[in-house]
Amino acid sequence: MGIQFTGLASGLDTQSIINDMMKVENLKVQRVKNQKTMIEWRKDAWSEMNSKLYSFYKEELFDFKSQGTYQQKKVTSSNDAIVSVKNTNSALVGSHTVDVQQMAKGSFLTGTELADTTTGSTTARDLMGLAEGDAWTDKTITVEADGVTSKSITIEETDTLDSIMKKFKDTGLDINATYDSNYNRIFLSTKDTGENLQLELSGDSQALEKLGFQAGNLVGTAGQDAVFTYNGTELTSATNDVNVNGLSLSIRADSGSVNIAATQDTDAIYEKVKEFVLKYNELKDLFNTKLNADSARGYDPLSSEEKSAMSEDEIEAWETKIKDALLRRDNKLEDVDNLMRSTLTASIGVDTSGMEYKYLADLGIVTGAYTEKGLLHIEGDDDDTLFSEKENKLRQAIEDNPDDVMEFLSALGGQLYDEMRDKMKSSTMSSSLTFYNDKQMSDQIEDKEEEIAKLEDRLAAIEERYYNQFAAMEQAMQKSQSTGQWLSQQFASF
Repeated sequence: MGIQFTGLASGLDTQSIINDMMKVENLKVQRVKNQKTMIEWRKDAWSEMNSKLYSFYKEELFDFKSQGTYQQKKVTSSNDAIVSVKNTNSALVGSHTVDVQQMAKGSFLTGTELADTTTGSTTARDLMGLAEGDAWTDKTITVEADGVTSKSITIEETDTLDSIMKKFKDTGLDINATYDSNYNRIFLSTKDTGENLQLELSGDSQALEKLGFQAGNLVGTAGQDAVFTYNGTELTSATNDVNVNGLSLSIRADSGSVNIAATQDTDAIYEKVKEFVLKYNELKDLFNTKLNADSARGYDPLSSEEKSAMSEDEIEAWETKIKDALLRRDNKLEDVDNLMRSTLTASIGVDTSGMEYKYLADLGIVTGAYTEKGLLHIEGDDDDTLFSEKENKLRQAIEDNPDDVMEFLSALGGQLYDEMRDKMKSSTMSSSLTFYNDKQMSDQIEDKEEEIAKLEDRLAAIEERYYNQFAAMEQAMQKSQSTGQWLSQQFASF
C-alpha cells in the first residue's frame, strides 16, 4: 500500500479511524495465531513427555522384563593373580576349583644385537652396509606364523628400520614387530596364543642377517595352549580367556590353584527392581502434575502489542501458567497413565496362573495413600521413609525364590512392554515410537498457517477498501467545498 494522505478536506484523522476499525478485524487473525501457538506448545510439551516415556520403555522397562536381570551372579576368585573371573549370568551357583598347569603363550623371535649406530631412522642401504655408489637390489623376506600361511615383505632402498617394522606388522599375520633402541634389537611375536603358532623367517639371507636373524635364529619359540584342570577334569585352551561351564575365566599365571565361588547377586537384582520403581514413580509424579494442573482458562498467548506493555518476568509468568496446563486432562496421557498403573498394580493382561507371585504387592511393592495417586513403595527399603520399618519381602523373595521372582516380574514387565510398544505404533495421526498424535498436530499447524495467510490477505483487502472509501469521501467533500466557493464568488459579484 502506498503513502496515504487522509483528512485533507474533512479534517478527520482518518488514519486513526481506520486503525480502530481494523482492530476488530485483527482480533480474528490473532485468535487463529493463538490457536496455532497453543498447538505448537502442546506438541512441544508432548514431545518432551514422549522422550521421557520412550527412555523408560527402552531402558528401565526393558531391564525389568529381561530375565537376565534376575539371573545376575556374583563370581569371585580366591586368587585373582592366578585366575580372575568376570560376573556372568550364565555362571552356575556353587563352588568350582581351577588348577593351572600352564598359560597359553604365543611365539617369540628376538634378533641379535644390531650395529651400534642403528636407529629407527637408519636407511635400508645403511642396514645392508652398502657404500655410496653401490647398486641396490630389493630384498624379500617371508614370514610364517602358524605353519600354514606365509606372507612376504619387500625391503626397498627408501625404507628405514621403522618402515620395515611396519611392513612386518602389515602382513596380516597378526604379529608384533618392534625395534627396541635400549637393547638395539628387533622383537617379533604373535598377537595370538596357542600351540599351533610358531614364527619362522626365510628369504634373503643377507637382509635377515643384517636385521639380526642369522641361521639358527630364524625360528621362534613354539606357542602353547593353556592347560588347566576344572573340577577334576583337565582341559586346554588356545587362549588365556576361557569360558567353561558358564564361567568366564582369565588365566594369569603359569601354575597355581584357585577356588571360584558363584552366588546369586541379590543386591544387584534388588537394585535393578528398585531403579525401575523409582523411574516409574518419577513418571507417575509427572503424570499427576500435568494431568491435574490448575486450569489456565482466560489465559491466551500474548500478542506483540501485549508483550510490549509487560516486563519479561510478567511475560514468563503468563506463559508458564499456560504451558503448565497444556496436558491437563489430556486423553492420550490419561490412557498411558491408566495402562501403566493397571498393568503394574493389578497385573492386568498378565497370565499368572501357576506362578508363586501374582501381584507386585506379593513382593512388598505397594501403593501408598490415595493422595499419592498411585506412587509405588518397596516395603522395608531403607530409602523409603514411609515403609522402611516393614519387612522387606522383595529382598527375601530374591534370596529364597529367585526363579519365581524372575518368572513373575519378567512376565509383568513383558506385558507392559508389549502394551507400550502397541501404543507407539505408527498410524495416520502419529509417527512410530510416539505416544501422541504428532502427525495430526503438524497438519493442524499447517492448516492454521494457511488460515492465517488467508485472513491476512483479507485484512489487507479490507484496509484498502476503507482507505478507498475515505478517499472518495474526501474527494466528494473537496468538490462540495469548491462548488460552495464558486457560488459565493458569484453572489459577491451582484
